[in-house]
Amino acid sequence: MSSAHDQSCSVSLLDAYKKFYNQLRVRQAKICFCLAMFLVPACIGLDYFVYPSLAWPMFKARLWCDLAMLPCFLLLFKDFGRKHVRLLDSAPLVLAALAICWMIYLAEGALSPYYAGLNIVIAAAIMLIPYTLPEAFAICGFIVAAYVVVCLLHQYWPPPTAHDNYDSMGTTRTLVNNFYFLGMTALIALASNYFNSIRRFQEFRLRHELDENNIALATTLQKLKDTEVQLVQSEKMNALGKLSAGLLHEINNPLNFTFMALQVAEQDAGDNASMKETLADIGQGMTRIRSVISDLRAFAYPSTITEENEFGLEEAFTTAKRLTAHEVRDVPIDFENLHDCTALGAKTQIVHVFMNLLVNAAHALQKNPTDRKPQIVVSAKHEGARLVVIVKDNGIGVPEANLARLFEPFFTTKDPGQGTGLGLSICHTIIKNHGGEMQVASEIGQWTELSFDLPLPAKKRAAA
Repeated sequence: MSSAHDQSCSVSLLDAYKKFYNQLRVRQAKICFCLAMFLVPACIGLDYFVYPSLAWPMFKARLWCDLAMLPCFLLLFKDFGRKHVRLLDSAPLVLAALAICWMIYLAEGALSPYYAGLNIVIAAAIMLIPYTLPEAFAICGFIVAAYVVVCLLHQYWPPPTAHDNYDSMGTTRTLVNNFYFLGMTALIALASNYFNSIRRFQEFRLRHELDENNIALATTLQKLKDTEVQLVQSEKMNALGKLSAGLLHEINNPLNFTFMALQVAEQDAGDNASMKETLADIGQGMTRIRSVISDLRAFAYPSTITEENEFGLEEAFTTAKRLTAHEVRDVPIDFENLHDCTALGAKTQIVHVFMNLLVNAAHALQKNPTDRKPQIVVSAKHEGARLVVIVKDNGIGVPEANLARLFEPFFTTKDPGQGTGLGLSICHTIIKNHGGEMQVASEIGQWTELSFDLPLPAKKRAAA
């Protein structure tokens, strides 16, 4: 891989290139095997015209060459072969070169024109297999050395099939000539291998960097999309707050007059028990309206996360419970454990979290087909300097495959048109902005539990 092994390259880049390089060699080795197993026996026609008397032994040499290649080729389709491809991908070249050298030995030695076949093998080695420079040098050196050896063997220990009428000096000159051209071919092949190795790595590095940049860009775009969704939701809440502020002014003034009139009516009721009871009912209804207006005022003028005020958790939950009364309906909610629990943060944002969790729990309980009595339990506990809040219902539960996606924007398990998939995503962001984490656990058909943690006030952190 030559200069491709720059020390400044990242580990991830080198690991990715190593995987790519191995896959490339496996693919190219298969191509090389297929070509070799086809071309080696296909040249039997050449043997018939050049050496008709040796056509049969040369055919057997070609056949044995193909049979030797076959198991190596089949191994490339196994994990072992793919893992050890560097030991196998030279087999078609080495075996083809040995077969050609054997036929040169059987025929005319250095005078045989079959040495041209070795040039083809050298070219194939560089063009088909992406060798490293040392590997390319080894395969080219082996081919040239094998040719010289068989030519010398033919000259000094000729086979029975060798021709008797040849000139020793002419044979030597031809051997030197052929060795020269084989050497030049090998040298050109090695130079080509070296620069191809550099270019291959540089191209891979550019593709790898492009892929990493595309992944980073996709991640950034997704974050921007999520932020945009949250901003849109925030604008909707701001619009609701402005609307609420206008309504508060219009409703609060006549409500105060009504309370004043109610007080006068109570004084005028005297001993009329029936009238007093009716006025008391009216007073309770008016108090209920005042509570709702007070809760709406919190949304009309929300606190921000920078305003880390101490607030009572029970008070925040009670506000959320009142605002979601229509959704929760008559589902019993146990939240006695929240008494005397305080935390730091933006109270209205935590009210928003409670509202989402209560509505989700109520919807889960409505879908529960069993006769089990529906129930929502809200509890809190201290863990170090954090207050962990748990909301648990005994509804239908959440499939395990969906648990990891519950906090993704636009992901919802509700029926189409019943939810936007933004509620839990926004709650998750609110809790993260408070330095906490939101977690979910569930058992299908039995229960679902969502928990989040908030910072404790300084005095309670000291006590913890």
